[in-house]
Amino acid sequence: MNCEEATKLMDGYLDGELDPITNQAIEQHLRDCPNCDQAYKTHRSLIRAIGNATPYYNAPAELRERIQSSLREEIAERPIRDVARDTQPLFSRKRPEPRTLLLGTPWNWLAFAAAIIFAAIIALNLVPRWQRPEADQFLATQLIASHVRSLMANHLTDVASSDQHTVKPWLDTKVDFAPPVPDLSSEGFPLVGGRLDYLDGRPVVALIYQRRKHFINLFVWPAESNATGDTKAISRQGYQLLHWVDSDFNYWAASDVNANDLQTFKQQFEAQTSRH
Repeated sequence: MNCEEATKLMDGYLDGELDPITNQAIEQHLRDCPNCDQAYKTHRSLIRAIGNATPYYNAPAELRERIQSSLREEIAERPIRDVARDTQPLFSRKRPEPRTLLLGTPWNWLAFAAAIIFAAIIALNLVPRWQRPEADQFLATQLIASHVRSLMANHLTDVASSDQHTVKPWLDTKVDFAPPVPDLSSEGFPLVGGRLDYLDGRPVVALIYQRRKHFINLFVWPAESNATGDTKAISRQGYQLLHWVDSDFNYWAASDVNANDLQTFKQQFEAQTSRH
């Protein structure tokens, strides 16, 4: 097995979806290839980080109580129906059996199951927003995953250039908006290039800047009308995220630089874009 084959099968190997023979071949390759072994360990750590960062919320107690109460009532009614059926005259006219669906499931059980599903849908829509995962928490997980993936898969840029006049025209032809691409090399954040990405349900631009040996992914997409908000900083799994909005664009910076460096980057970026 070569590196290309191992890379294509890595997701299936991590998810336990491959047959034993293929698993054994990949494990042998990982023992022999330090680069693929490092990529495997990084990918595994990313999966764990995303799993640990994803919030989990229990169903509201009121919903559980309603479902349990409905089940108790349904079970309590069953012996009564059986007794009534047994006391009917021996030669009475045979009544038609309840219509069934899906291997003999009575219609009343289907109605009961539908009622439970309907109640769950209503409850989920009426649960207060603080009981749901915040949108920014889920987006933060996507941002970190995209940042790590760009470094791990050797796909940091689609257009690699330190010249803003090369990067910006290329990006402008790929998306339906024109993000600013300032040159921050004199401020210690040289431009590396740009690429296309997909976040929050839409295509976005990722501008890549460098800070010493670290990279900063700056994700940019159009802001909603009248969007305002304070700068939001998030620290998770050793990564720093910084969010801000101006009159035109949403900005999310993701990196493993320290929080002060990321704040400095934001300030320098805003200073450059405000001049144009």
